[in-house]
This record gives sequence, C-alpha cells and structure tokens, in this order.
Amino acid sequence: MVSKTNGIVLNYIKYKETSIISKIYTKNFGLKSYIINGIRSKKGRFNISSFQSLSLLDLVVYENKNSEIGRIKELKFDRIYFTNHHIQTKISICLFLSEVLLKLITFQVPDSNQFSFIRNSLIEFDKMENNYENFHLIFLIKFSKFLGFEISDISDFSNIKSQSLPVTNFLSDIINSEYSSNVKSTSSIRNKALEIIIVYFREKTELNMNLNSNYILKKIFN
Repeated sequence: MVSKTNGIVLNYIKYKETSIISKIYTKNFGLKSYIINGIRSKKGRFNISSFQSLSLLDLVVYENKNSEIGRIKELKFDRIYFTNHHIQTKISICLFLSEVLLKLITFQVPDSNQFSFIRNSLIEFDKMENNYENFHLIFLIKFSKFLGFEISDISDFSNIKSQSLPVTNFLSDIINSEYSSNVKSTSSIRNKALEIIIVYFREKTELNMNLNSNYILKKIFN
C-alpha cells in the first residue's frame, strides 16, 4: 500500500555496498525502518544528505504490514534547515537528541501530538540565532510528559539533594523555561544537569541510556 506521511530522521546505517537502512519517526505509522537502495551510488535516486539527524521529510512510502522494513517511493524536505545542520553546536545537539529519541521511541504506534511537539521544537531550534545552549535540556524536560512522567519540579529528581546549589538553581530555572529563555550557566553546571536528567529518564524507563553523542556534546560545550 502506498501512503503519504511526514517523517523525522533518527539515524541510518549502511547496508550492503550502496544502500542504507534509515529509522524514521513518522506521523502516521510511528517508528519505522526503511531501506533506500543505491543511495550511496552515483545513480541513486535520493541524496543521502536527506537522512541527516532530525531531517524533516515529506514521504511517500510503501507500507507492508507483514514486513518490518518499508521502502520509500518519493521524498522531499518538509522543511530545509537554515542552521541546525550548519552550525557545529547545533549539529551536535541534533545528533544527541536523535540518539535519545531512538532509545525512547520504541513502538510502531503513531502519536500525532508527540510528533508535532518534536517537529515544532526542531523548527523553533532552527530559528534560534543565540541562547540555544540549553535547548536539549529544555526539550527533554518538555518531552517527559509524552512518556507519562512529566518533570514539573526539581524534587522529581531522586538525587537532587546531593547536588550543589548552583546545579539545583539552574535545573529549577530551566524546568520553567521556554526554548528562547536566556538562562545563563557554566559548561560544568549544564553538563551536570544533563547527567541528572538522563539518570531520571533511565530510572523511569528502565532503558539503557548510555549515549555515544553525550561525550561529543560535553566536548563541544567545554
């Protein structure tokens, strides 16, 4: 069956000599895997740049309920980023968030509200020219409500009492912040806050939250 849907690219892996398999969070089908044949060859129909982390795509796909891997008939950008894939700090944040989302979105179940939240957040991120160093932290805090354990106060964190006052103050500020809020902090405090949030997600989901991109993110902000 041929269907149209919007999608957010989470990652891709190389497959055979010229192909890839991409995991895409779709509006209509939830998390899906698609094989794109020949994309790494000169004769490929699509450009591999379309599958950068968190690219927003309009897709026409072949859906087969009896197969775990679908195929893409047509694609185009839903929105072309102006900054998210061109500024190193933003690229690192996109890599980090795509890895987090790949761990947290595990079911082939559509959720239009969750999809719209992620898409709209990424578009807002793309528009931000400055003060975006806390974006990934605020995103995770806001995203928690879609997982059934909304972070609404620093007391939600089990290990908060052992943290320093600057860390707890910073977390308290960003919990109530919008993406555009200018909450100042040092790199060490921001990184510690991220560790606390990741531990919280690990406790609530019982998922392995070891993130390869977390190291890169810390290096960028340091």
